[in-house]
Amino acid sequence: MQPSYADLRDKTLAALDSQDANTAFRTFRSVLRYPGVPELRTKECWSEAWEVFARIATVFAGEEFARQVRGISPLPDDPGPYYTLGYEFIEQGLNDLAATVLQRAYELAPNAEAIVYEYVSALERIGAHGHAVLALAAPPGLADTRFMACYLLAYNSLMTGDLDELRRRIPLLERLRHFPAALPDSAPEQLPQLDVMTARLRRFLARAEAVRRATPLDLTDLRGWQFVTTGTVLLHLSPYGFDEGMTGRYAFVQDSQELCLEGLRRVEATLKHAGVRVPRVFVLPDRNSAILAHAAAKHLGVPAEPWPEGGSEAPGLLVAYDVSDLDQELLASLRVHRPGQVFWSHLTCWTEATAFAVDLTTYLYQNKTTPWGERLKVNPETRKVERTQPDDRPVETLANELLSARLEANALDDLPTLLALVDGVKGLTDDAAPGWARPEGLRPRQLTDSPVKSSQFV
Repeated sequence: MQPSYADLRDKTLAALDSQDANTAFRTFRSVLRYPGVPELRTKECWSEAWEVFARIATVFAGEEFARQVRGISPLPDDPGPYYTLGYEFIEQGLNDLAATVLQRAYELAPNAEAIVYEYVSALERIGAHGHAVLALAAPPGLADTRFMACYLLAYNSLMTGDLDELRRRIPLLERLRHFPAALPDSAPEQLPQLDVMTARLRRFLARAEAVRRATPLDLTDLRGWQFVTTGTVLLHLSPYGFDEGMTGRYAFVQDSQELCLEGLRRVEATLKHAGVRVPRVFVLPDRNSAILAHAAAKHLGVPAEPWPEGGSEAPGLLVAYDVSDLDQELLASLRVHRPGQVFWSHLTCWTEATAFAVDLTTYLYQNKTTPWGERLKVNPETRKVERTQPDDRPVETLANELLSARLEANALDDLPTLLALVDGVKGLTDDAAPGWARPEGLRPRQLTDSPVKSSQFV
């Protein structure tokens, strides 16, 4: 049973009285998180709730921001205060609260473009793409006469799995591009960016049409949509809680040598099936990545070479344990596609944006522990959970040990399904092509969402 609004309010106030602002924020965020608790639709609850949050905001952001929060407490009929506060919430990464506030602004001024776009921005950031579609489609004619609204409707439709709307919108975007009245106020300065946005949608559609030949591309097809939206081939799907909210992603995972070896075996099979030869494995200056790279080089029978500062033009397999763990200077040297280079990151965090999307990733996670770092383990004598110390043995020793791991008998059972997707995307060219087939250009942005939803834990 979910706690009531009154219970959450009282717990929040008690935490504030105890000067525990962190608990107060975590507790009351569940009240204000989009679309807010049902009671929030009443004026009395709305006013009280935002007065309570203003006390929390004072602690974290100061009195000036708290005054902005109090500005919406009386439930004003002017959309301005909601719009301003919603914008500030987005700036601070509180997108779930921003959507709640901006919904009020939208209800008061549903035809105001700036409000529509800001509301949609907040909805996109929390994965509420279906609500964003409704918000964009409601104002009469907006999505048919304004480039930005048309683009946002196409993108958010895609993110609900609706390819038909995406197909309809791309030709209209091409026409709107030539009508000054349909373009943002800053045109013509933004014209190149508008072309990039349209090209992005065409890239999504080209990938989707290719993937559909090999995979259902329904709302449980995590692997298919991962390729459509990022160009990354997802090698492994989590079997845990697939039908109970996770749909192939991991929430918390204690990674293992067995999972690393499975990932390596899947990389080998994928590249062989795609006809990609790997003459060397590049070793990145990150301990976990180095362990995996040395294991990959030995398994593939090719040299392991250090990744030089500033990068290399030579073909080969770039191996990262987790691209999220790499520093910015190193990432800058890895961001460009080069002929014959393939980038495999064993792990990819799906709840936080990374610098860019890689070509291959073994699986998606929210929280992790590594096979060689500090881990949780049950003491067989005390039956209590304890933390183990990191394994500081030499990289080559751990790499050899990884290759000696034993996979479960069914670990590679879905390999034919994976390779069917590889077959399906072979004919793609230019920026829609899989990463291993792109000789130039920047790696695309890694998205934290897709039409396939999974449970998140905070």
